[in-house]
Amino acid sequence: MVREALQFISRLRKSSNLPDPITCNKYIHQLINSNCGVLSLKFLAYLLSRGYTPHRSSFNSVASFVCKLGQVKFAEYIVHSMPRFGCLPDVVSYNSLIDGHCRNGEIRSASLVLKRLRASHGFMCRPDIVSFNSLFNGFSKMKMLKEVFVYMGVMLKCCSPNVVTYSTWIDTFCKSGELQLALKSFNCMKKDALSPNVVTFTCLIDGYCKAGDLEVAVSLYEDMRRVQMSLNVVTYTALLDGFCKRGEMERAEGLYSRMHEDKVEPNSLVYTTIIDGYFHKGDADNAMKFLAKMLNQGMRLDIAAYGVIISGLCGNGKLKEATEVVEDMEKGGLVPDKMILTTMMDAYFKSGLMKAALNVYREFIERGFEPDVVALTTLIDGLAKNGQLHEAIAYFCKEKANDVMYTVLIDALCKEGDFIEVERFFSKILEAGLVPDKFMYTSWIAGLCKQGNLVDAFKLKTKMVQEGLKLDLLTYTTLINGLASKGLMVEARQVFDEMLRSGTSPDSAVFDLLIRAYEKEGNMTAASDLFLDMQTRGLATVVSDADCSKQCDNEVSCT
Repeated sequence: MVREALQFISRLRKSSNLPDPITCNKYIHQLINSNCGVLSLKFLAYLLSRGYTPHRSSFNSVASFVCKLGQVKFAEYIVHSMPRFGCLPDVVSYNSLIDGHCRNGEIRSASLVLKRLRASHGFMCRPDIVSFNSLFNGFSKMKMLKEVFVYMGVMLKCCSPNVVTYSTWIDTFCKSGELQLALKSFNCMKKDALSPNVVTFTCLIDGYCKAGDLEVAVSLYEDMRRVQMSLNVVTYTALLDGFCKRGEMERAEGLYSRMHEDKVEPNSLVYTTIIDGYFHKGDADNAMKFLAKMLNQGMRLDIAAYGVIISGLCGNGKLKEATEVVEDMEKGGLVPDKMILTTMMDAYFKSGLMKAALNVYREFIERGFEPDVVALTTLIDGLAKNGQLHEAIAYFCKEKANDVMYTVLIDALCKEGDFIEVERFFSKILEAGLVPDKFMYTSWIAGLCKQGNLVDAFKLKTKMVQEGLKLDLLTYTTLINGLASKGLMVEARQVFDEMLRSGTSPDSAVFDLLIRAYEKEGNMTAASDLFLDMQTRGLATVVSDADCSKQCDNEVSCT
């Protein structure tokens, strides 16, 4: 095809005759479809320089190609120049611009193009369903729910929605967490005598999986099979991801087997999803089994797949194996990205290998990466937990700091007992326009309790409540531990009762803490009551069987 087009251009240069527009248009399309779009642009420019009036479709094809390159301004210039060469733009011309702006995230510009299109009076330039679908797709990517509703009304004055429109709406609602609206659109679609396709179903399945409602997702999947719809790898990946995120690996493997039965070929994402699921469940053996299957299929690991494997190995305490994977990746010609280097740095810090962690950070910088908030927070946390608090503070960057970085530093300072610095960082948080959260306050309370400063700890508790922060189990446990360690059991029990009244469910750790404290002061009746309460709640027993027996014997002897 390309050779034929090039031969045509060569003959044209030697001839004084101009070709008919249909023939010319055919070769422009051939060049674009053969990934020679730049050549098609030069060909069109050459024709125009010879005073040739091309077919409108030639302009449209070139404008669409330029938009896909992200050069929408240039595409606009091409469209606006069309009348100069005896050719008027049509709705296809403007649809390319709308789509181009949406691809670039320029939703306002896309909306303005549609507005101009609606304002035009020619039949050729009235917006059609493609115009609106392109705009809805742009809204979907940006999760602009309000705009979707506004333009629904605008669209209905011009044209009726089709399958693509409904599928895009459903995708937007799912991404925004509005599953009821997504389901309502799905039902409206069927009422309009439009048959949902594989994209429609997949959007809904993905939405329900991400919301954790797997049974609805499975029901939709079964509906697809019932009507013998041709399922694709995207549908299977969405459902697999749902199972893996919930740790339901048996169901995930069952679905993987069904993929093969349905002659759907698993891709790299399918395998990495299952591998990641097993790693998150702590089952590194099965994760590596699926990695072997993936490699046996002749699939080459990309950076994303390597990232999943390295993160999974590190998360399961297999640092040596993770290091070997990084080495294999580099031997294969791939360079670790920011996320992989940050993961390795974090793993080295957690293993106490501070020198190796700092070497990874040095490599991070040498490769030309700009440390982002994740990398800096990992570095600060690692240094602080390895006894290098002052070095950690030196890496603090106010411009990049988020609430996680502040929490990490405040927690480290509280453990060090440096409350002057804690107050300074709280001031920085407010200056940055951030709001201190319960984790920051709980770290501060824990630090004060550790020092025995219960008065200031309870002042902070009061401040948390005043600022509308709900105390969680960790905050209550910290206060109870602080009181119990000082032998203030009446006050500790009052905080425990307050926690129950607030609707916060106790765990076995807080029960164990109180039981041991009561036992220490010889109040076996209170300890036994708590132990029975703990059993009634179905919590795992933390105290030893000997302690339980002793508590029961004491209770009997007291009566």
